[in-house]
Parts: sequence; structure tokens; C-alpha cells
Amino acid sequence: MKRGLLSALFTFAISLAYATTVSIHIYSDKTFSSVIIAPVTGNYVLMGNDKRIDSCSTTNVYEITALNDTLMQVKNLDRIIGTFSRLYFRGYGALNQFYLKPTTEKSKRLFDDDIVITAEKNNLKLLSQVDIEHYVSGVVQSEAGLRKPKEYYKVQAIICRTYALNNLARHIADGFELCDLVHCQVYNGETHNQDILQAVEETKGIVLVDANNQLINAAFHSNCGGQTINSEDVWNKPLPYLRARPDTFCIHQPAAKWEKEISLKAWKAYLTKKEATLKKDVSSTDWDTIPASTRIYLYDKGYLIPLKEIRADWNLHSTYFLTTTSDDSITLVGRGYGHRVGLCQEGAIHMSQTGYNYEQILHFYYNNVQLINYSILFN
Repeated sequence: MKRGLLSALFTFAISLAYATTVSIHIYSDKTFSSVIIAPVTGNYVLMGNDKRIDSCSTTNVYEITALNDTLMQVKNLDRIIGTFSRLYFRGYGALNQFYLKPTTEKSKRLFDDDIVITAEKNNLKLLSQVDIEHYVSGVVQSEAGLRKPKEYYKVQAIICRTYALNNLARHIADGFELCDLVHCQVYNGETHNQDILQAVEETKGIVLVDANNQLINAAFHSNCGGQTINSEDVWNKPLPYLRARPDTFCIHQPAAKWEKEISLKAWKAYLTKKEATLKKDVSSTDWDTIPASTRIYLYDKGYLIPLKEIRADWNLHSTYFLTTTSDDSITLVGRGYGHRVGLCQEGAIHMSQTGYNYEQILHFYYNNVQLINYSILFN
């Protein structure tokens, strides 16, 4: 392992043990060479190449533009401040927030805490340095949406916090900890939603751990269609807390059902192509008797085709479906939306609407887990 990566991993371990700030690569799927930044709450100092170059108030507006692979120009409404290779907007006070708008975007976003900006390949790279609880509140809005019960927001806050802390090394070799996309968790900045903010505050620091006090893989999905599945059915690794279970709470929710029609010619050609890479199954298992809710293979003419591959190839909502055939087409009649492992969001929302609290909901979907404050793990 390279010396730089070892150093980065050591820094990561120290930060996880003693700090609450996480580094998020924001706008990570965009390219832009210029950005507007404007403090809106609190007090900021602008650091350029690790030296203080300006004090920022809520009346300041800055434009930062990449000049090449390493240098950026900074200017405000009055003047050009200078050229730097690294910028750090550092907040001081209980609450610090700023608006950010890449010049290629139509709207601005609100972010908490600090930001580090560098130039990379003639574009800008933005790293939000944000308190874990502020980050969680933003993720909850992005992942759960608005107008949900506060009890459900507590559920989502705990699994988002757990997921984040369990994956802080995911991008450590890239110079940050998490991205703002589905690859990590969707994060579009801070929320104004008071129910989300209160839910995050009321569950502050709470995470899910397994029987060995290890942070769990807090997997979740939109709708399981009435039956969650085991972790190894999707990711080939059995985890004792991600076990299949029936779920009647989601079966009448919006994402519970779907259909997709495919021409019979295209479907047969697809199966032939897939089967050319497989060996015939020689087991005595009667695959057709396995309920569609728990199947992980499609059985066709002696071949077993993984349903997760079919889902990916045809962009299906889930792996839970039956087929009906007409003269010239085949219809996939499906249930659920997502990988169906772990917590079913629409099921959890319905549970919260019918009086279940966040602890009951989490224990329903995750087997043999505990809720603890993550600070306990590092004392």
C-alpha cells in the first residue's frame, strides 16, 4: 500500500474516533469551471493557500474560477482578490451556512459549515466539510422526501447516519470520505424541513450495530413488494441482520406493483444469448415451485439466469416478477422497487403512520441489532 494512502487511512481513523465532521464531494457528477458562493448565516473567514485573505459576512458574494489544472481566481463584487491553489471557507459560530451555485446550474443550494475548493483538470472540485448531523439532515430529505411522518424521519436519520459512518473509507484514496450520489447517499445540501431537523436532533448520534457491536450495513430500498430478501441473494455475502422476511406494510403503497412489456422476439433472443454463457443446471431442485417472492433465478430450459442480472439488463424495478405471454409479447408482472434487502421505505412509512415508533420499525427490518450512540464505539 502506498505511503500516502496509509497516511490517509490513519487520518480517517483518527477523525472517526474524535471528530464529527465528514468530507463530502458535492456536485460530484457535474463539471464546471466557475462557482458563486455567498455566506447567509454566521461568520466566515476565507483562507487561500492556508493564509487568511478575507473576512466574509452575509453581504459578501464571491466568484471562483478555475484558471488551469491547479490555480483558481477569486473575486468579489468589487475586485479580484487573488489567485490560489486551495481555498477554504471556514465558519466560526454555532451555525454557519452558505449558498452555492455553479455557473452551469439554474438554482442555488444551501450548505452547512465549511467548504474546501481546489482546481482539477480545468474545473473546480468542491468538498463540503460538514458536521455529521447536518449531513444526515440533508441526506434524509434527499432519500426520504417531504411530507413524511416525523417518526419515519427518525428511522431514516438512524440508517443514514449508520450507513455514512460505516462507509467513511469508501473514497479515502480520492481525498474525501463520501460522494453526494446514490453510490454513497444522495446529498443535495441542508434542509429547511422542521420535522426532519427535529428528527435528526432527537436521534442525534444513534446508530445500528450488530451482535458484535459493529456498525451494520444499513441497506434500504423503496418497496420490497411484500417480501424482503437475504443479503447474499443480491451481494453474495450473508449478513445475519439482513434476513428475508414477509412485509405486509408495503403491499398497497405506490411502488408496490409494476409491469413491463417486451416483444417476444427480443425476450427469446435475450434468453438465448444469456444461456450461451451458462451450463445447464443438474440439481434435483424443482425451481418452478419456488415462490416468485423469494426466487433469485429465472429457470428456462434447464438454465438458471440470475434475476439480478435480468433486472440490470432490462432496467426493471425489482427481481420479483412473474411472466405472462401473448402471441407476440411477454409481460413481466412485478412487485416492489429496489434491491429488496433490509429496510423497505414504503413499509416503514406505513408503519410509522399506524403508530409504530422508530425502534419497533428498525427491529422489524433488521434482525438482532442494537441502537447505541456511536460515541460509545470509540471510547
